[in-house]
Amino acid sequence: MTTMLTRPSRPVRFIKKLEDTSVIVGQPLKLVCTYTGSQRVHVTWKKDDKLIWASYQYNVLTTDSTCSLEVLYSDRPAAAGKYSCEISNEAGRDVCHAHVTLGKGTSNNLLTAFHSSAHLPDNYLNFLRWCMITLISLLTENNSNSLFNTGNMKQSLLQT
Repeated sequence: MTTMLTRPSRPVRFIKKLEDTSVIVGQPLKLVCTYTGSQRVHVTWKKDDKLIWASYQYNVLTTDSTCSLEVLYSDRPAAAGKYSCEISNEAGRDVCHAHVTLGKGTSNNLLTAFHSSAHLPDNYLNFLRWCMITLISLLTENNSNSLFNTGNMKQSLLQT
């Protein structure tokens, strides 16, 4: 008679947990954590204690030791909140949380893209600069609680 020996399952646990973060408007938001434990791991994501999954708002990726959540519209106020990742297997479960806030600041991506267009003709660059300054001025006048730090962006554009 042959007896099969099975290894006991190791409970899952986080090695690197989610961390609180502040994201600047226009910057990507990706939450990543790593874990260990026996396979057949089930991963659940929540935002403000409500289940979320891969959709037009979120990309979810899970490997044998990593799970990540990319918030696709991180420039919207709705992106802020408490995110939770729960992992479980037959031997146990673990959960971690991160609070995400929308910070104020200048989006370096926007300014870099604007400044890297140096190969365009000068009159076109001046027109783009005028458009950006006008847009920033309108945002500043119409929304004093703007998520943008429009003063820094406008100042940077005026100096170029």
